[in-house]
This record gives sequence, structure tokens and C-alpha cells, in this order.
Amino acid sequence: MAKDMSSRTNEEPLCPICIETLKVPRTLTCLHTFCQHCLSKYIQESDCSLVGKPSFNCPVCCRPTYPPSAESKQPKEWAGLFPQNTALLVLLGEEKAKVDFLCDPCSSEEQSIIATGFCVECREYLCESCINAHKKIKIAKGHRILTIDEISKSPDIIMNLNVSSSCTIHTDKEIEYFCKDHKTVCCVKCSIIDQRSCSELVDLKTNAKSALEEDPRDVFEILRRIEDFLLSHMQTSKSNIKRLETQTNEIVSTIKNAREQVNKLFDVIENYVEEKGRQLYKEESIKLNDLNQECQSQLTAVQGSRQLLDAILRLGNETHVFLTARQIQTQLTNYREQIVKKYTAIESKEITLTLHESLKTLMSLAADQLATVQTEIKVDTLCLDGIFRTPTLDSVIETKCPNSGSTPSYRGSAWLPYGSILLCDYTNSKCCLYSPEHTHLTDYILKDTWDACFVGGDEVAVTMTQAKKIQFLTCTAPITPTRSFTTRYYCDGVAALSEDKLVISGYNDSSNQNYYWSIVNTQGKEEYYHEIDQKGETVTYLAVNESKTRFYMSCCDINTVYCFGLNGQLHFVYTNEQLKGPTGIGVDRDNYVYVTGFASNNIHQLLPDGNLIQIITIGIPNKPLTLTFDKSGTRFLLTSESDMSHKCHIYVLK
Repeated sequence: MAKDMSSRTNEEPLCPICIETLKVPRTLTCLHTFCQHCLSKYIQESDCSLVGKPSFNCPVCCRPTYPPSAESKQPKEWAGLFPQNTALLVLLGEEKAKVDFLCDPCSSEEQSIIATGFCVECREYLCESCINAHKKIKIAKGHRILTIDEISKSPDIIMNLNVSSSCTIHTDKEIEYFCKDHKTVCCVKCSIIDQRSCSELVDLKTNAKSALEEDPRDVFEILRRIEDFLLSHMQTSKSNIKRLETQTNEIVSTIKNAREQVNKLFDVIENYVEEKGRQLYKEESIKLNDLNQECQSQLTAVQGSRQLLDAILRLGNETHVFLTARQIQTQLTNYREQIVKKYTAIESKEITLTLHESLKTLMSLAADQLATVQTEIKVDTLCLDGIFRTPTLDSVIETKCPNSGSTPSYRGSAWLPYGSILLCDYTNSKCCLYSPEHTHLTDYILKDTWDACFVGGDEVAVTMTQAKKIQFLTCTAPITPTRSFTTRYYCDGVAALSEDKLVISGYNDSSNQNYYWSIVNTQGKEEYYHEIDQKGETVTYLAVNESKTRFYMSCCDINTVYCFGLNGQLHFVYTNEQLKGPTGIGVDRDNYVYVTGFASNNIHQLLPDGNLIQIITIGIPNKPLTLTFDKSGTRFLLTSESDMSHKCHIYVLK
């Protein structure tokens, strides 16, 4: 894999904080690397008890970071506890200069002593004095001490220094497996205790490549595109600064020419305009330079991630590649989110001068009334192509009802873990089961069927909206009912929080007819009820994020998407004039939200916090209805209203 990857250039690795060449690089658990001095200063200025124990947020991705063995150390010593990033400086800077590494024990005592060796077992750089002391400790006598030159010439050792292989739960055990059910790595102890009932455990020592959810080369390419995007953003900002400077000079020249005709009065005006213009230029250029600084910091972090991945791909084994790529995929989500929040638009500001139309009352008017200097904002939206994926057609399940009856109207769907699909045909009052190969297997008659969700095993929960009922079905051929319970009000949407807990939504039948959602267990006991102060008698759909901490609710007739926490906290409300009739809603593996616009014929792709990423129109069928992601979160099922040929199209997109 590494041989197929072409490296860009051996750019000088930079620190995202000081934007200078890394000095004594220390790498956090999220794989972001900083100068030890910069990191130490940042930690000391941070709130170091974010969750009740020693921690701080990464300066780049803001993930909580827990320094190793920090309980007995002061925050100013934490930076020295993180591993030195050998891979970036030795592999990417191997032809530029000899790299000096500091002794880790001395660094923790705030002493900068150059290391002469490295203990493989303790994974620490040691100076000559510490090496001698190390050899005198009984338990460490057999440890292998390598020289710095030996370290630099051994790719396997370099990779081991920068890829954490210890289990986060059982720190004395090495990571050996990847659980596809829970999408997490684990040790042999985890596999026996916590993952014993999981169906897919991949042995990383023998088959790490099969556990990768995405080709690292694709991740590398996206990182490169993000890097190019940020560079383009910075270049545009720099051009804006130059244009602002030119416009400011032009304004000053204009007012000086006018001054020749209005003498003393224009002395006042000139002073005012020049001062105001310079002030605005300074303020706006500072803002743009600050934005560029922030953008440069983000760019440096992206470059660092790409450089590290490139190094791992060239010199690491499959386990190293998997562990590094998996961590960088988490960074990738953060990079994308930061781009949507901060860099999708550039304020192109203009500094203009307005002269008063009449000169009759010049002497009675103040200078700032005769001439005004201000910025005018023009927003240029930058293209996000290649940074976020746009869904493409994978396959078509069917185009018409396989059996006799009216044209089907698939209002709900559930994607089972092994690839089978259950579709809820509201018009013909039945549930249709399809094989992973999209072959029709069987039907089950069920009146008022609406939405469905996978619960566990072979079981699916189906809402019967008018009957105010949840019916559970075992989705094998034939489909068999298992149990059911009634709901308090009309129920449309349903999503599973766990194997024994659901969230349902709809509207009540009281006098106000407000939308509602509630959390119920699979026996029908209501654990939480929440009413939305919006009237509605039409469709609602639900989707839950991967961590099961929040869910998203689409309300068709008010063109609104809500995001709630399980305790009723409203995280955001999304509306857009280009989203009409929101119905189907789903969440992909990156926790990005997709919602169909039934009346606007599009799909809106959102960040987890409700910010719009893009509106997808190409390849979307007319009047898209339901949207359901598969277990991997990489493909989704999309149904639509019947067309002029009375056929109901069902698409699988990826």
C-alpha cells in the first residue's frame, strides 16, 4: 500500500501554534504535534480540569487530552510527558538536518538534556546519565538501549514510537482486535469480557487491512484537497488585503483632490477621512491577518496529519497503518467541520467614500457628515468539491410493486445488519422484505404501516400511525410478528436508542395538536415525553447519531429539522428556504446529517451542529421520501413518490 502512495514534497514540519519549524515535537493522543515549549505554554494558559481530572483540549481539534501519568505533575510539566514525534522529524526531515531529541526523564523535570539513547521497553529517550542510572535498576537491567543513530535508521522502531498500541481500558495489554460491531479497537481481555457477544472481531496482527473502513490513500487525497482549499483561502485573503490597501490609497488621493476646491473645510474633511480610512484598513487587515493566522494553524495541522499518514504508509506495517488511519479519520471530521464553520465564505470588504450631494450647508455640517468611510461586504463562497463526498447511485432495488396491487408508497424502511431491507408500503398495507441482493423475499400484511427501524437480532419495530401502535416483526422469510404496544398519540417516526429502548415521534390528538417525541422501552413504558410548541398533522421522521446521545427530527409541514438531546435539550433548529417538506433523515458514519426535501427535490447535508455543508440535487429522484443508512454508515436507501409511469423508485446510494 505504501509503495503506491506518491509523496508530495518533504515540506518542513511546522507547529500549529507558533507556525514555525517544530522544535522538540510532542505528539498528543489525537496525533496532533506541537513544539514542547508551545504546548507547555498553551497548557498553562488552559483550564486543566475540564472533566474533573487532569486534562486539556487539543489546540487544533479541541478533543479532551489526558497527559500520561499527570496526577503527580504540575501542568507546566505535562508537555514533556507526551512522546516525541520521531516519525515526522526523522522520516520527513531525514535529508535536512540531524534531529536532536531530549531526554524524557530530564524533560519531565524541566531540564533540556540531549538524548543519546532510547529504551525500547520503556519507550523513553535517555541522556548518558539516565542511561547509566537505568542500567542500575534491577527491573530494567535487561532493557534494550539503542543509540539515536540506530533509532533513526530503523523504520519499525520509529513507527512503534508514534503508534499507540496499548489498550485504553486495560493499559497493560496490547491492542489485538478491531470490533466492527462497536467500531473500536480492543485487547484480548476486552474480547473476552466486553466484546464476547460481538459478531465481528478482526485480528489486527493477521488481517488489519480488512478492518480499514476507508482506503488511507483516499484519506490522504482528502487531506491534500483540504490543504489546497486552505491555501486558496489564504491567498484570497491576502489579495483582499492588497485590494483594501489600494482602495484606501485611492480614497486618500480623492479627498486630497477635493480639498483644493474647498480649502479649510476640506482640511478638516481630509484629516477625518484619512484617519477613518486608515483606522478601518488597520481593523480589517488585522481581522484578515488573524483569520489567516488561524487558517495557517489549521493548514499546518492538516499538513502534519497528511505527513504523518504518508510516513506511516511508507514505512509502517498494516497495524500501524490501521491505527494511524483510524485516528486521522476522526481528525478529518474535525477538519471538515472547521472548514464549513469558518472557511466556506470570505468577506470581500470594500472601503468606500461618500461625499455629500449639496455644498450649500458645508459650514454647518460636521466632517463625518460630509464624507463617510466604511466597509462594504461582498461574500464569495468557495467550492467544497472533494472535501465532502456527494452521494452517487450504487444500485436500484426495484421500480414497481412485485405483486399485484396499487402502486406502492414506501413511507418507511429499515436496513438490517446483514444487508436485508424492510420497506413499509403504506398504500398496500404491508411490509416487504428484500435480500441483500435486492431480491424480493416476502410480504407481511400490516395496516397503517409507516416508519421502521432495526432493533436487534432480526427484529424491526414498525409504527402503525393511525392505530397508535408499535409492532415488532422478526424479519426472516416468512416475516413473523413478535409483540406490540400502543402509544399515547399518533406515531410516525421511530428510531432505536438500544435493543430495549426507542424514540418515537408524531403529533398528539389533543386540542393543540402539537408535534411530540417520547422515549419508550420495548414493552411500551414511556420514560420521557417532550412536546414541541408547533402544530402539525403531517409526517415526522427520526434519526439517531452513532453515540446515541442525540437525535434529529424532521417535521414536514413546517419545513423544520430539530436536534434534541435525550434529556430534552434543544441543540439546534435547522430551516432553509431551499428545504421544503423535510421527510427522510439519516446520519452517516461521520455523524453528518442528511435530510430529504420532498417538495424541494433535494437532500441537505448538515454538520452535527446543524450548519449546512451542501445541498445535493444531482442524481436525486423526484419527491424523495425516506432515507435510511446501513450499518456501516456509508450507503443509504432512498425511496421516492411514484412517477408518471406509476412506479415507485427505490435507490441505494453511497
